[in-house]
Amino acid sequence: MKKLLLTALGLLAALVAHAQEKVVIQYDCIPNYANWGGVTAAYMKETGVRVPPDMKGSSAAMAALDAEKANPQADCAYYSGAIGYQAATKGLHQPYQPKGWEKIPDSLKDPEGKWWTVHTGHIAILVNKSALGGKPVPRSFADLLKPEYKGMVVYDDPTIQGTGFTFVYGINSIMGGGADMKAGFDYLKKLDANVVNYAKENSYNDLLRGEIPIWINADGNGLKAQWVDKAPIETVIASEGTVVMPLVMGMVAGAPHPEETKKYLDWCLGDSAQKLMAQSFFRPVMKVDLDADLQKQFPPESNYAKAITLPLNEMAANADAVKARWSKEIKR
Repeated sequence: MKKLLLTALGLLAALVAHAQEKVVIQYDCIPNYANWGGVTAAYMKETGVRVPPDMKGSSAAMAALDAEKANPQADCAYYSGAIGYQAATKGLHQPYQPKGWEKIPDSLKDPEGKWWTVHTGHIAILVNKSALGGKPVPRSFADLLKPEYKGMVVYDDPTIQGTGFTFVYGINSIMGGGADMKAGFDYLKKLDANVVNYAKENSYNDLLRGEIPIWINADGNGLKAQWVDKAPIETVIASEGTVVMPLVMGMVAGAPHPEETKKYLDWCLGDSAQKLMAQSFFRPVMKVDLDADLQKQFPPESNYAKAITLPLNEMAANADAVKARWSKEIKR
């Protein structure tokens, strides 16, 4: 009897401890993207507040918030810029201006605080050189169309992942296309012959293992694979140019843990979090002093001479149409 009572008391104590645990729920909190694993571990260590991993991509996060609007489950979300902008226009965010707000450039935040940039990346060609089977490292988007790369190329499904959407939308401008998106979709149709998969989930570990030889994704992920995980990865900024990708956050309308969420969003713009994000080679939005060795590992600015910055409002306004067109014309 005494044993049963002690067991019951132990279970009760565990349930009470669990109920008292402080959490912030962030949609699109993928550990191997922009070092969110390291960022959230540091926040837990510093504050005791848990931010669980979440494998949704930007578009999937927005869709979930929309479906849960009457009963919000998430506190905040992280997105590629255009999808975060779109989520804000759908009324899925509440205004909040985190600590350090005034230091973010006006072009990288919503004036009412419905979204703001935490760091930026660029679309790049990430290559596992060991998995190429002796083929040369592609240096351009045009190179990726060559028959020798058949079955070697992956990019993210743009209806789920924000980085995939940024590539699908941005390739049109890189190819000199206009509002009809013809140049971009013509390119994507040709590229389809060499694509082995339109990834629905993060492909970082697949790239490391060489299961994916070529992944079109954010430059930071390739640089982290090279410098942190010591994999035979080269991050290529295509000779035609690249697209700048702001990565943004917003506080969910009706967030279930509002006070803890505000503290977390403040912390994400502080020196500690911004430096941790930079360790995954995403460029901090705030001015922070990075370790000299880390700074040397970032590619030279000359690599980004042809980088294009696309208006987020236009990308957001056209996002649904572009995703629908991609699903109809490209997706297998």
